[in-house]
This record gives sequence, structure tokens and C-alpha cells, in this order.
Amino acid sequence: MSRQPNTEARERIVAAAFKLMYDRGFNDVSMDDVASAAGLKKANLFHYYPTKEALGLAVFDYASARMRARVEERFSKGEDPIRLVEGMFSEVADGMEANACRGGCFVGNLAQELSDHYEKMRLRISGHIKEWTGQLAAALERSREKGYFRKDMKCRESAEAILSLFEGATLMCKANKDTQPFDSAKVMAVSYLKGYKK
Repeated sequence: MSRQPNTEARERIVAAAFKLMYDRGFNDVSMDDVASAAGLKKANLFHYYPTKEALGLAVFDYASARMRARVEERFSKGEDPIRLVEGMFSEVADGMEANACRGGCFVGNLAQELSDHYEKMRLRISGHIKEWTGQLAAALERSREKGYFRKDMKCRESAEAILSLFEGATLMCKANKDTQPFDSAKVMAVSYLKGYKK
């Protein structure tokens, strides 16, 4: 009879690996680091995740699920879409300022670090970004159908542009150690949406 997987151990490993990878990136975290942080022997870690890539994919799924839940909660409230987008930029800017402009978006960090080298991870990241874009596009579409925005607004393209501004602002904030890029990007996103408001 095969041994049943220890769900608690898996969760502990993934949570420990997420914290390490968020702080240091994927490439700078070793399996030894993860085993130590999770309170396991390295051999036990490999029992659950036989490769670092397998662990990385599990960590991404963990982070993605947390982000998806936050996005769904934000976009399902039915609040003013312009205030929703404005709040998205302001909330992350506040968090970055409190963290000395470190960290940022875990998905964006992995996209920049790994997309050219790990195809499975790239596909997972791409899927998450498309889903995130779809959630924002759906929120904009609901407002367009209610007459808040003009009929000629292209909601999917608008969502892609807004999230591109968001991720670009995150990158510049980290590089410059300054949250001003979030303010600039927020102004651009809000001005764009107001241009389509009836």
C-alpha cells in the first residue's frame, strides 16, 4: 500500500518556499534553503517535490490562488470601476512604500526571471495574467453594458493596457526605490478610463 501524502507537510514546504522566493527570487533559493525553512531534511523535501521546477510550479499555484481570491473579491463588489482601478494602484503603492520598494508582484517577478528559461512556468504565468486581465475586462464590460462607459470602449484591450501600466510601475518602483511611478501610472489609467465615461 502506498503511503498517503502528508498535506500539512506540503503546505508547510510551499509556504516556506514562497516566502523565500518572494524575498530572493527563484534562482537564489536552493532546495537546502527550503528544507531548512520548512524544518525538513532535504531527502524528505525531494519526496514531495523531486525537482526545484516542480516546487516552483507548486509555489506559483499557491501564490496565484491567493492573488486570484483577492482580485475576485475586489472586482466582484460592483463599485465604481474608475475608483476600483485607482484603488488597485494606490493599495500596492502603499504596500511598496511600507516595504522600502521591495518585493512587488510575485507573478511579475517570476515572469521577468523565468519566462525565457522554464516553459512550463511561462505558460502558468501567462495563464494567470490572462485570467487577471479577463477579470478586469469583465468588470469594465459590466460597467459598459450599464451605460457607465461609451459603447466603443474595448474592454479587453483596456484591461491589458491598465495591467501593463501596473506591472511597469511595479518594476520602476523597485528599480528606482520610489513609488512615484505608481502615481504616474494611476493618473494615466484613470485619465484613460475617464475618456470613455459617458
